[in-house]
Amino acid sequence: MKNLFVFALSGLLLSSLFSCGSSDKQEKATFENFELTIVDSLQIDHLGKLYMIDLKEDQSEFLLYDILTNEFLRVNKKGEILQQVNRTGDGKDNYQSDYFLTAQYLDSGDILIETFGQQFIYDGEFNLKEKRKTPYSPITNHIMGSTVNLPIGEWMFSSTFKSEDNRESFSENFGLGYPLLSLYSIEDFSMLARTEFPAESQMVINPGSYNFDGPLAVYHNGELYINFSSSPEIYVYNLPSMELKRQISLQPEENYKQNVPSDPNENFGKFFNRIIYSTYEGFNFSNGYLIAWYKGGAPKEEVDELPRNVVGQPEFQALQKKYEKYYYQIFQDENKLWEGYMNVKLESIRNLMFSRLKIGEKEDEVEKDYEVFYFYSVNID
Repeated sequence: MKNLFVFALSGLLLSSLFSCGSSDKQEKATFENFELTIVDSLQIDHLGKLYMIDLKEDQSEFLLYDILTNEFLRVNKKGEILQQVNRTGDGKDNYQSDYFLTAQYLDSGDILIETFGQQFIYDGEFNLKEKRKTPYSPITNHIMGSTVNLPIGEWMFSSTFKSEDNRESFSENFGLGYPLLSLYSIEDFSMLARTEFPAESQMVINPGSYNFDGPLAVYHNGELYINFSSSPEIYVYNLPSMELKRQISLQPEENYKQNVPSDPNENFGKFFNRIIYSTYEGFNFSNGYLIAWYKGGAPKEEVDELPRNVVGQPEFQALQKKYEKYYYQIFQDENKLWEGYMNVKLESIRNLMFSRLKIGEKEDEVEKDYEVFYFYSVNID
């Protein structure tokens, strides 16, 4: 999958995989008194490379994207393909680009696709209704499925610059002093509230150039929860004021390697930081519990042995794969109950958690003549 900073090429593309629907036998993995449980699955009669992009709030329909064919698939909860359509490039109903940043269902039933500087609003069957220039440009290094935008009813939360503003300072200081965190009206772009990064966040305490993926955001019980991948806290905001109400300290243990700004004088410094230091990859709520997960880091001495020109080459990828492990944390009422390693990589969209694989499965060891996604829940006896 193709990757790009809004400013420069970078990083790994979001692999958004979800599950819901058919009745696979329930799978469980028990860690002390904690169970991460597969509660359902979505099996699709399709072979390609599907990524879950979004889902309707009532879970009646899922939006997927096949990166091999550039096609969107609308799929119901039974796994039946409702529509399969390519909207890339020029054309009456197309979004006039080979790339998109985000794609989401709106409460109206429409589908919103955002490219660089433009929004395309489709009806529920991908007929173009409106094209407009957006005055707010999302800040993300992911394309073809970024989660930097989060529709909340008639509102849109995002991490954005005004399109006319100069962005040079962002790459130098992570946007400090600029109100990136935004809530605006989907209908007319009116800005409802904007705010800066919290003073307690690592980016403010130790400013510099980070691997910025955009904030992870979940709307839960009328509040907006935000985590920045480089900072081990979750911040809780009131809506629509975007007033900071409280923060949750995630208190990661020794497997967490705190991210630091990259050295501007080092070639590919951000890429090497990506495998040395930890990043939070997701969080969500399940059965009354908060679950968060972060990626561990490779030993710095092993990364330092790599020549500086091997970014993306086999040596770099092998070291990255060797140490790419995920550690999970379970909280109740902001109190941490458990932390540990699990052999699965979860993703999340809106209020649901998912993976392409069952716990312990390896992608290159599983062959199927269909595509299947699993979604998980947290259970504690």
